[in-house]
Amino acid sequence: MYQRFDAAILGGGPAGLAATAYLLYARWQVALVSPDLGGKVSYPFALRDLPARDTVWGAGLVHELAEIVSGGLRHHIQETASRVERAEDGSFQISLSDDNTIAARTVILCTGARPQRLFVAGETEFWGRGLSFSAVSHAPLFVDRDVAVIGGGDRSIAAVRILIPLARRIYYIAARPQHLSDPDEADRVLNHAKVTVFRGWEVQQIIGDDFVTGLDLVGINGEVRRLPVEGVFVQYGLLPNNGLIRDLVKLDANGHVIVDAHCAASVAGIFAAGDVTNIYAEQVPVSIGEGAKAGLSAWDYLSAQLHT
Repeated sequence: MYQRFDAAILGGGPAGLAATAYLLYARWQVALVSPDLGGKVSYPFALRDLPARDTVWGAGLVHELAEIVSGGLRHHIQETASRVERAEDGSFQISLSDDNTIAARTVILCTGARPQRLFVAGETEFWGRGLSFSAVSHAPLFVDRDVAVIGGGDRSIAAVRILIPLARRIYYIAARPQHLSDPDEADRVLNHAKVTVFRGWEVQQIIGDDFVTGLDLVGINGEVRRLPVEGVFVQYGLLPNNGLIRDLVKLDANGHVIVDAHCAASVAGIFAAGDVTNIYAEQVPVSIGEGAKAGLSAWDYLSAQLHT
């Protein structure tokens, strides 16, 4: 099956829903390619003496957008896209996971990003019960608690900086040293009185009962040390889901799609929004705003084509 659309939105999370809503409002022929609507916006998080709570701001708005889109969307393709190619006429061909292909005059990429994991014992079991992949989302829950931050790059330094006014003690495990954009600032943060730095150690396992109670480290000499903590923040850089257009548009050093102030990528007709881009904040309201901007920019792009 081969269908042609004005716009194809790839990804049905907060950014994709916002972009789709604006283009539907403008009465363009839209295809939303996503197995579901809304993405994973409910992340309950609990600590000892702290009941489980939904820590994703804007989740209600995402559900409202999903209802709006589902009420007006005629072409919800419940597959995943596998490749985007540019045709000779400037339009785009999108290959789908069911081996079908669709075409669109413009594409909006809203495929998000995923965290880099440790792949150690306890990581999966204690996710949401003391273990977090996003200090931006969960740091305020750890007031006067001991925590560990695992990383080695800018994202982990930012997590420590966020936690310093909140946590009682912060253990920083530089398990995978990475490039730092501002080494002097990193040194200043890590030299804070609340911070204890571990270099040359690897995380062996996360331990706990119903919640995180600590983590075990192993040194290069085989020594094992247990740190008593109530929180573990795994803060390696996010991995943008860029495979669809990796060879088509410009990416930054970390693989994020580079976009301008209008959410336009380096190839005319391709827009991107949310955590797949170099303008990301790991927050639903930001993704919604960027998706709305991308939708408006695609609307303007399509309108301009009518007069050329």
